[in-house]
Amino acid sequence: MKYDKVIFVGEDNTCRSPMAETIFRYAFGDENIGCEVFSRGLVVLFEEPYNQKAEMILYNHGMETASKSAVQLDAGELEGRVLVLTMTFPEKLKIIEDYGFEGNVYTLKEYIGNDDELLDPYGEEIDIYEACFQDMYAAIGVVKNVFIKENEEYDSIFDDTNEFGNDITGNKI
Repeated sequence: MKYDKVIFVGEDNTCRSPMAETIFRYAFGDENIGCEVFSRGLVVLFEEPYNQKAEMILYNHGMETASKSAVQLDAGELEGRVLVLTMTFPEKLKIIEDYGFEGNVYTLKEYIGNDDELLDPYGEEIDIYEACFQDMYAAIGVVKNVFIKENEEYDSIFDDTNEFGNDITGNKI
């Protein structure tokens, strides 16, 4: 597996990042994702509940968030094989500059080869939240395919066995 963690990062972890995490989890359904998946915020000053409109849109589509309140991104969470998907380009830059993380960090749409930004529904009417959901849902369908392909390629290159049926320590498997 190429990644141990997938972290969806937003400014305050109350709207788009938990929506993205939830949609990603539901995109896999009963399939094993193979790594930890969670969302975090860059500026979480106190434990704040997720945006009610975002939660309602997810609920209307048969989805429920894994947790119910915002969590601050911790530098320790960026250790190991991590894929970070931000909601905006400034958030990506903040992770690079403030956390010194230059690994696998992309905007959600950049990861799939698209330069567009996600719509920010915060403070808007419910139809804008729905539009954001639809945009994110379509993008995450492609994210899932790219994620699976990257992991399959990684696994084929870094298979732990050799042509003799031994693991890398030389022990029979």
